[in-house]
Amino acid sequence: MVIEIKGAKSGEDITYKLIRSSATAEETLRLYRTFGATRIGVALTAIVGAQMCLEGDAEKGVIAPECLDPVRFLKMLANMGAPVKFQEMCSKEVAIS
Repeated sequence: MVIEIKGAKSGEDITYKLIRSSATAEETLRLYRTFGATRIGVALTAIVGAQMCLEGDAEKGVIAPECLDPVRFLKMLANMGAPVKFQEMCSKEVAIS
């Protein structure tokens, strides 16, 4: 999972990338013991999204995942036993002339 945010800071274009860290062997074993599987990225995120909709955290009707509160979404994943760790990278384009 990669989240890329582009914008400007102090008048300069800047890009932030949040990259999901790979699970360690211990974390993978814990996921298997908790969920009976290690590849839970699709199913568990769908469950969290559906739960958020049921709890009123989204408008009625068909919505896109990006319409959900990302902080609440990630906290709910963690509370269900699947914490998400990211590597944060910040870059800006620099020209040497």
